[in-house]
Amino acid sequence: MLQRSLRLLAFGNHFAVWVSSLIVTGILSFFFVKYNLSHNTHVIYQEVIATITLAVWTFGMVLPLINRYGGHLWIANHILSYLWLTSFIFSAQDWAGGRCTTHAPTFGKCGLKKTVVAFNFLAFFFLLANTFVEGLLFREHRDGRLGSRVPGAHKSRPSTASEGTTSAAV
Repeated sequence: MLQRSLRLLAFGNHFAVWVSSLIVTGILSFFFVKYNLSHNTHVIYQEVIATITLAVWTFGMVLPLINRYGGHLWIANHILSYLWLTSFIFSAQDWAGGRCTTHAPTFGKCGLKKTVVAFNFLAFFFLLANTFVEGLLFREHRDGRLGSRVPGAHKSRPSTASEGTTSAAV
C-alpha cells in the first residue's frame, strides 16, 4: 500500500515538473523567436534545461503508473534539481527585485519574466521533493527484490547466538 501511495505521489511530482518545464519552454521560446538572444547565456541555459526536462519527463512521467516501477529516476531527479536551482538563480538575478524592466530579453514583459522565475522555482521544488519520494520507492523496490531472490531470507536479522546453549569461557 505504501509503494502505491509513493508511486502516485511520484506521478504528481512528475506531472508538476512536466507542466513547469512546458511553461518555461513556451515563454522562453517566445522570447527567442521575438527577440535576438544569441548572446544571453542565462536565457539559453534556462531554455536548454527546460527543453531537456520536457523531453525526458514526457516519457518518464508515466513510469510511476507502471506496477513494476521502483523509483529508478531518483538520480535524474537529483541531478535535474540542481540544474533547475541554477536556472532559478539565473532568472532571479536577471529579473527579480525591480530589474525586470531594465534587463533583456525585453525591456518590459515583466509578467512573463516573473512567470519564468516562479515556474523555475516550482520545477526545482518538485524535483527535490521527488528525489526523496523516488529514493524511498527505490529502497522499497530493492529490498523487495533482494528478499524474493534469497530463499528463506527473513526481513529481521537472525540471531548470532545459538538458542538455549550458553558456553562459559574457561
